[in-house]
Amino acid sequence: MRRTKGFVALGIIALFLFSVAPGQGAAADKKILLHMGASSSPEHSRYKAADIFMKKVQEESKGQIETMRMFGGVLGNETKMTQMVQAGTLEMGWISDIGISTVIPEIGFVNLPYLFPTYKDVDTDYFNGWMGDVVKQRMEAKGLHFLAWLENDYRWLTNSRHVVLKPEDLKGLKIRTVETPMFIAFFKELGVMPTPMGITEVSTGLQRGTVDGQDNGAILTYAYGFYQFQKYLTKTSHSYSGGAIFINKGLWSSLSPEQKKIIQGAAEEAGKWQIARNRQDVNDYLVKMKEGGMEISETTPELDKRFREVAWKVINNKSITAKYGEDVMKRIISEYKLEK
Repeated sequence: MRRTKGFVALGIIALFLFSVAPGQGAAADKKILLHMGASSSPEHSRYKAADIFMKKVQEESKGQIETMRMFGGVLGNETKMTQMVQAGTLEMGWISDIGISTVIPEIGFVNLPYLFPTYKDVDTDYFNGWMGDVVKQRMEAKGLHFLAWLENDYRWLTNSRHVVLKPEDLKGLKIRTVETPMFIAFFKELGVMPTPMGITEVSTGLQRGTVDGQDNGAILTYAYGFYQFQKYLTKTSHSYSGGAIFINKGLWSSLSPEQKKIIQGAAEEAGKWQIARNRQDVNDYLVKMKEGGMEISETTPELDKRFREVAWKVINNKSITAKYGEDVMKRIISEYKLEK
């Protein structure tokens, strides 16, 4: 705990000493310093992708654009970092779409249950399709300029009490959920006790018994070390989560065409690398968690049926989905035919 506070203090000092306010210092003959915030740990592919971005920007700008990685949640949770980029007190964010949706709820439709059955659907309908276009437009309208896609993970279910293979196995489990009404409603309907919590608080919650489990997939469960406090994992794949590299809109507008080209190109290269590496890491991390003593189960037809029944209720609950827009929801339901 003491060490974490130290990192936060250093981060605040760094921002105070070095931050370049949007619209200032962007002339081609002046150096620009881009602070990049994320919750990702060093084991995560997002952290490693930042190395690619930083190196490319440094080389192509000949040192005129400098970067400072402030990952591991040293600036706070994803909600706070997204708000900081909006306000211009942080230049860039490498944030999950779930984290962004806590600030811009209108983009949360991309996390609806069973929306993307496979990675092919993700690539076609989200990253390179109309859904991604809507997300970009809505981010731009709220002061965030989109640079590149990132991948988070398919969401699975872990807990420390018992294996989950039947709907009744869920009853009474205290499960950490992300801080959005859609996920809270989904888990309540399943019979668990949802506990909204930021990703950087989950390890402590698991260790203290505040929650029995959480619903991240292989990537985050391993990278954040959650598997050390969780015996059981069920591969439910009930939701998908991507992410984005973005920059303060005002700062972006103040940059020269050459500066924009360098930053945009580096972000796209880093994002593509991260997505490919993330998918490769899924199987590798599953093996490592199993070797570490975790019991990993495939979902069962009975459990999957129940999850889909609940998903259908959530998708058709206008009190939850109204914020996503009637046009978006009509298109999702008609084109993707999400059935229980």
